[in-house]
Amino acid sequence: MDGGAAREPARYRPLLVASLALTGVGILLIAWVLASAPGVLADVVVDAGADRAVAILVALFAGGMALLIGLLAHAARSLVVRASLPDTRYRGPSVLVMLVLAVIAANLAIVPAAGEVAALFGDGEPSPLGTLAVLTITHFGLLGSAALYVVAPRALAGVRIVPERGLWRSIGLGLVLAPPAWIGAQLVGLLVLRLLELVGLEPDAGLAEHALANADPVAVIVALVLVAPVAEEAFFRGVVFNAWLREYGMRVAVLGSAVLFAVIHGSPFLFVPIAALGVGLALLYRATGSLPAAIALHAGYNGITVLIYLLARYGVLELPVT
Repeated sequence: MDGGAAREPARYRPLLVASLALTGVGILLIAWVLASAPGVLADVVVDAGADRAVAILVALFAGGMALLIGLLAHAARSLVVRASLPDTRYRGPSVLVMLVLAVIAANLAIVPAAGEVAALFGDGEPSPLGTLAVLTITHFGLLGSAALYVVAPRALAGVRIVPERGLWRSIGLGLVLAPPAWIGAQLVGLLVLRLLELVGLEPDAGLAEHALANADPVAVIVALVLVAPVAEEAFFRGVVFNAWLREYGMRVAVLGSAVLFAVIHGSPFLFVPIAALGVGLALLYRATGSLPAAIALHAGYNGITVLIYLLARYGVLELPVT
C-alpha cells in the first residue's frame, strides 16, 4: 500500500519503472536460488561443486542487491512525488517497503555476528553484548527506517504520540491491561497450537525462546522488555497505524498494523495471538492518543513472558508441557 496516489510528474516515471524492474529481478533471482538449491545457505559449499556454489552465491548476492536498490529507489521516488500532498495526508513511502528495507538492513548488519546467532541456538556460549545485538538489530532497523523516511521528511506532520494531559495515567492503564492481554493471548495461542497440531505442524523454538533459555538474563530483559516495545510500537502504531489511518481509515489502520506486527514475529503459531495483541495495542493508542500507553502494555506483556521463562529456567517455576 502506498497510502493513496499522488499525481506523478512524467519525469519520475522512468525511476518508477526502474525501481519496479530491479525489485522484480531481485525477487526472481532470490526465488530461483531458494527453489533450485534448498538448504543453499547451509549446505551449498558441501553438496554442490565449486563452480555451482559460486554461481548460486553470486546469484543470491545479485538478487539481494537488486532488491535493495530497487526498494531504495522506490522509497526515494515516493518521498519526492508525495511531498506535494497536504499535511493531513501521509507523505512517506509505502510502509511495506520501509518494513522490508528494515529487515534487509538488519540481516546484512547481523552477518558479522553469525557466531552469536549460532551460540544462541545452543552452539556455544553467547556473550551478553552479542545477545543484545542479535535480539535488537531488527528493532533498530525499524527505528532507522521510520526516522529516515517519516520523521526526517515530516511525512506524518501533526500526528500526536503523547497526550496533552494524562500521560502517566495512560501509561498506568497500559500496565494494568498487560496481564489480561497476556492471559487472553495465551488462551488464543493454545487454541491455535492445538488446531495446527491436528494438521501435523509442530512449533519450533524461535530466536527469542532460545535466548530466554541460553543467554544472559540482563541482555534478554533489555532487548525484549525495553528495546522491543519502544521500537515496535514506534513503527507499527506510530508509523503504520497513523499512515493507514490517514489514507484508508480506521479499520485498515487497526487490522493492517496488527497483521504486519504479527508477520514480523515470523511464526504461524504466534500469528493469531500476536495479531490480536496488535489490535488491542492499536485501539489503546487510538483511545488514549498516547503511544507510551501502547509501549507500556507491550512492555508489560513481554515482561510477563520473560519473567515466567526465567523463573522456569532457574528452577523456580515448572512450565506445563503442551
